[in-house]
Amino acid sequence: MTMQASAAASWRKMAMQAIIGAIAGAGGMLAITALMERQAGLDWAPSQIILVGVGFIYALMGLFVGLGTLAPRLFGQRMLNVADAEEIVEERSSMGSSALSCLILGAVLMLFAYAVTADAAGAAALVTPATAYGILLVVLAGFVAASLWMWKRFDELWRQLTFDVSAITGNILMLAAIVWGGATAAGLVAGPHPLDLVSLAFGSMLLACFVAAGRRGMMAPR
Repeated sequence: MTMQASAAASWRKMAMQAIIGAIAGAGGMLAITALMERQAGLDWAPSQIILVGVGFIYALMGLFVGLGTLAPRLFGQRMLNVADAEEIVEERSSMGSSALSCLILGAVLMLFAYAVTADAAGAAALVTPATAYGILLVVLAGFVAASLWMWKRFDELWRQLTFDVSAITGNILMLAAIVWGGATAAGLVAGPHPLDLVSLAFGSMLLACFVAAGRRGMMAPR
């Protein structure tokens, strides 16, 4: 009976996480859409909108994990897939770093999409596409350096999870390149916009993280 009650509570927690996440995601995208509409003279193409969406997902993940790390008992143990607040406290350093990384990456991706759109429309932007691209490269280089430094601190599970994410991401990208590139060469579909490749890369990595974690039971409700 106790195990059944615990399982039911876990599923209720997961349902609450999904509902709140969906509300936050929908609200955020509505706010971004309203902001786009107020940018007079800018014509947001589908490729730019998709990249904004990918960046927003990263930023939203970083926000949720960040809030959970800062308030483990008030927010974290209710909204994150952890056993209790103590688990968050024990992993605060790595979780906080991951949250900050997702926030930064999401913001940079959205900035890049905005800069390219503004440039294409001939309007003045806060940054040029070249500057936004340079910022993105600096951020990625920082992530690589941090990952190499943290690698020695990973246990066997996290190292294997990293390998799994890399393999799944590579397979998704290879399949997309073959199918989309081949169809474009055959004249069946239009070729990808350059930003589509950026969205595909980061979107594939995000999907791979969920798939790899789910295969190892890390997505099960707790």
